[in-house]
Amino acid sequence: MLDIAFKDFKAKKSRAAMCIIGVMACVLLIGVVNIVMYEMQSGLKGDLGTVKDNLYFEQNGTSFPPAGSIIDESIGNEVLDRSEVDKQKSTKALFAPLQGSTTGSDESPAMVVGLTPGKEQAFIGNNTVNGSNSLVGASENAVIIGSEIAKKYNVTVGGTFKVSDDEFKVVGIINKVGTGWPLTIDNSIVTSLSYAQTVSDRPNLISTVIISPNSQYTTDTVETNLQDAYPKYDIYTQKDTQKTIDKNLKGVLTFMNMIVVMIFAVSMVLIMNVMMMSVKEKTKDIGTMRAIGTKKRSIMLLIIYESLILSTIGGLIGILFISPIYNVLGIFMGATSFNFTIPSMVVIQVALIVLVIGTFSGLLPAYLANRISPIEALRHE
Repeated sequence: MLDIAFKDFKAKKSRAAMCIIGVMACVLLIGVVNIVMYEMQSGLKGDLGTVKDNLYFEQNGTSFPPAGSIIDESIGNEVLDRSEVDKQKSTKALFAPLQGSTTGSDESPAMVVGLTPGKEQAFIGNNTVNGSNSLVGASENAVIIGSEIAKKYNVTVGGTFKVSDDEFKVVGIINKVGTGWPLTIDNSIVTSLSYAQTVSDRPNLISTVIISPNSQYTTDTVETNLQDAYPKYDIYTQKDTQKTIDKNLKGVLTFMNMIVVMIFAVSMVLIMNVMMMSVKEKTKDIGTMRAIGTKKRSIMLLIIYESLILSTIGGLIGILFISPIYNVLGIFMGATSFNFTIPSMVVIQVALIVLVIGTFSGLLPAYLANRISPIEALRHE
């Protein structure tokens, strides 16, 4: 039956080509939407992964990054002096967008992250740094920058770059962390707290205290004690990560899933219409096959095979174009030198969707083909 399906496919080249193009376009749309959802989820998880086992003491109503949080530095000193806090690993921190650091209207400004020199790992973590990963003993304007900042200002370790009236000397560059769209850490300028307060015009102010609990205290205990002591502030922990992801992505993911369902339905209707036309054109052939003893199951497989061939060819072409189209889309949206490789998980998802579309869109035409009476079919003109 498979060879007959290919024969029918070749005989109706123009119609098959139109169907393949339609499926390809639908697969491209589904693939790009799935990648956008994947990037949003993985990007936010990657950003929030910076929290790790730390606690972020911040102003009520903020989350991560806590750029909207404003705390008097004296409060930060009180928190660091508490017995629950490992002062050697914890630090006051300032997160502030650097004005004048954008190169396009759609780009977000770089994030200045001010920390106590020697406590850089509270933010950088175990990510690889080219050059120095510490600001200890460095000049006042020394910075460790993310990969996107290095690319944006075309600067290497030992070089300098200027934003507005502020000049920064690069002592280290953090290797790219995000797999697609840049994360906060990729777009960050890590510097000393005092210098960050100067360039952001926030003297004696911080955004958060990044807390590493003392070994004799559990994270939950530290969170409870700090919340009781400072009811006007929030303690942001790793437990809040999923809540933040759900809050930020719920509405967007619902909308995008609706788009995928609509595209899925259009693809099925497209192939189904083509197959129903094919069944109508092959009425006499089907009647002949039934008259010589061909089983209904074989006729059903013939229609489904043809449907699968159309969807598979269109799907494969669509999958091949997903990555280039997404790269172009990324550049149009402001990413510089955007080079994205489609995740294997997205390829598997799209391939399964293509398989489902090909199979189910052929079921109704196959059912109608089986209802054709051999006698009436042989009379068909």
